[in-house]
Amino acid sequence: MERELKLRVAKEDLGTLRHAPMLAQSGRKVGTPHLLMSTYFDTPELSFHWCGASLRVRTVGKQKMQTLKLEGSAKAGLFDRDEFEMPVNSDTPDLKLLCDQIPDDSDCGKLVRDETVAARLKPVFVTRINRSAFPLHQPSGDELELALDEGTVEAESGSVQIAAVELELKQGNPEALYRIALEMLETVALRLDHRSKADIGYALLVAEHSEAVKAQPLLLDKRDSIEDAFCAIARNCLDQVHANERGVVSGHDPSSVHQMRVGLRRLRSALDLFAKVIPASSGFDEELRWIASELGAARDWEVLAGATLERASTNGNANEIQPVRQACEQIAVNNRQRAAAAVESVRYTRLALQFALWLDRKGWRDDMSDEQRAAISGPVKPFAAEVLRRRHKKLIKRGKGLADLDDHRRHRARIAAKKVRYATEFFASLCPKRAVRNYVDALTALQDDLGWRNDAVVADQLLKSLLTTSPEAASGASFARGFLASRVAADHQTLKKLWKRFKLLSSPH
Repeated sequence: MERELKLRVAKEDLGTLRHAPMLAQSGRKVGTPHLLMSTYFDTPELSFHWCGASLRVRTVGKQKMQTLKLEGSAKAGLFDRDEFEMPVNSDTPDLKLLCDQIPDDSDCGKLVRDETVAARLKPVFVTRINRSAFPLHQPSGDELELALDEGTVEAESGSVQIAAVELELKQGNPEALYRIALEMLETVALRLDHRSKADIGYALLVAEHSEAVKAQPLLLDKRDSIEDAFCAIARNCLDQVHANERGVVSGHDPSSVHQMRVGLRRLRSALDLFAKVIPASSGFDEELRWIASELGAARDWEVLAGATLERASTNGNANEIQPVRQACEQIAVNNRQRAAAAVESVRYTRLALQFALWLDRKGWRDDMSDEQRAAISGPVKPFAAEVLRRRHKKLIKRGKGLADLDDHRRHRARIAAKKVRYATEFFASLCPKRAVRNYVDALTALQDDLGWRNDAVVADQLLKSLLTTSPEAASGASFARGFLASRVAADHQTLKKLWKRFKLLSSPH
């Protein structure tokens, strides 16, 4: 199993890092970097790539090493995946050497055993990397290797320059990777690297779309402690956040922006939910709120340009609405670029590394008393039941007379509903399935109605701003505002019925 933390750095900052105090302490003198030349192989139809693997032969001096890496996970720049490495006697891969390593019933296992695949392998791209590597021996006993890389990824279609830092865990706890990265961040600007060298090479060959990733189902055990449950929930939220970073950075997919924002909201809700027993630094909430707001501006304009204006568009006014949609789409594109820049920023890199370190080492325990540590070691089920009751009660209180509330109070009720939904999803596996299903069905219907009403309120403010910033869209914006106001008014009875249905239910526990 390979565990690497990958970070990007400006080419001019590599020299600064080579003379950083931590590397001077490694005991290795700064010398001439050594050249690593790796040739990646695949079939003409890129069979290894499509089954989530990369196959290379690397030349280091006179030695040749064959490496197969399987698809794993990449979270906050930390790549966690299976790696199979062995010496070979030629410049081309020997797939037979992998047969004892890869299960024969896996997609990759079938490939390495297929003689026709071996006969059709060809070089697809090459990496030429000048690497300076330093062993790092930590007082904690953790053993790492820090590599400073500068070079190129080259294919027939073009090439890409690389300047990067790779931290590989040789022995010990992954938290050491985050500690070293944060220490380096005090010296030079680093950014999370969402792609391996193989990813960069294949991107020169095929244009791939990073799919938006929704939250995965969460399974807790009734025997879990409160602390165990918190760790599982926080990691589930972070998985969703990190899985969508690459899509956000690409700047092309509004769905990735939405799903990363949902992951951040879920994470903030989880921190709030456990705050009385597992307090987090106030700085985390402030920084999570910041990155969420950077993504939120793009999402608001996307929704307006899409579903909201679609409701206002009729056969009779399509020409009038079109300038509004074009103006909104352009603002959305600009805001997606801003969101991408935020996820690429040093500020976000620091947040991701600090939070990963805090979660990995259970940093909340540092300032706890023995009694507090004992409390979070208690069973999660009673805690979950109490949380669900309390959140449900708060929603019932805030939603009193829901259909007749003003925008501000209805927004507060919507936020309470969202927190109930997240809490229910977090603890669903601890509750009776039927009770959860009935509750979530009623809550989802209520949330959908409150959600589009909130979209209409936000849309009204955004459309109002177009009156001055985009005069050509003023007429259509005014029409859309009036249309949406009429739709909200017409929804009064529907909202009353949805709220009445939900009030009859009790929280599942």
